[in-house]
Amino acid sequence: MGGLGNFVNDDENDTLLFNRLQEHVLEHYPNPDRVGCFDHATLVLFVETPGKLDLEDPKYLHVLRCAECTRDLIELRRLRDERLAEELDSSVGRSIHWWRFACIAAAASIVAILIGVSWRHYLSGRVEDAQNGTPSPISVDLSAAGLARGGDQGEAEKPISLPQRLVEVRLVLPFYSPGGNYRITVSRDRSQDHVEASGSASATANGSHTELRVELNLRRLRPGNYYLGTAREGDGAPYYYPALIRQ
Repeated sequence: MGGLGNFVNDDENDTLLFNRLQEHVLEHYPNPDRVGCFDHATLVLFVETPGKLDLEDPKYLHVLRCAECTRDLIELRRLRDERLAEELDSSVGRSIHWWRFACIAAAASIVAILIGVSWRHYLSGRVEDAQNGTPSPISVDLSAAGLARGGDQGEAEKPISLPQRLVEVRLVLPFYSPGGNYRITVSRDRSQDHVEASGSASATANGSHTELRVELNLRRLRPGNYYLGTAREGDGAPYYYPALIRQ
C-alpha cells in the first residue's frame, strides 16, 4: 500500500495507475497457453464499446491476471487510436483531444470496475472460507515420482490434479525422504517468485515412508498448469512437480 504515494500527481483519468497496472500484469502473469483467454471479438468490445459488457461479472477479472490478453488489448487500443487519427481531419484538433480523453476515461473506468469487482470477489472468498472452513481431504503420492529440483528440466510424467478449493493434502513424499518441517507451495513456475498458495507442516518418517498433512487454500487460483514445490527447512532449493488446478 505504500506505493500509493507514487500516484498523488496522477491525472484525473488515473493514467499513471492504469499504465502501472498494465506493466504489473505483463511482468507477473504470463499465460502462454492462453488458459481462460477471451476471444478476439470480446477483446474488441473491451476497447471499442465496453458498455456492452457486464464488467460486474467476475469472469472479466481474467484480464487483470493475463499478460496475453493485456498485450492484445494494448495492440487493439493502438489500432483504434490510429484509426481515429486517420478518420478525423487535422483541423478538428478539439475533436481529437475529446476522443483521446474519452478513450482514456473509458479505459480507466474499466480498470476501476474490475478492481472493484476483484475486491468484492476477494472479500466474498474470505467470507466463503470462513463459512465453509472445512477443507476437502485429498491424497497425493510422490513416493515414486520423478524429481526436478531448482531449475532442472526433469519433470514428473503426469501432473498432480488439485481441486480449486480449500484442501487438506495428505502428501506422501519420495521414498526415504527425511522427516522434519516442510514448506509446500503452489507456484506458476519452478521458482519461489510466483507462489500462489503455501502451507507448512511437519513430516513423519517411518522407514522408507514419509508423509505429512498440509492445508492449502486454492480457491482463488485460476485453473491451469502450476508446480507443487516441497522444501525441507535447511535443505536449499525445493523439489518441483507439475500440477494442474481444476474447477
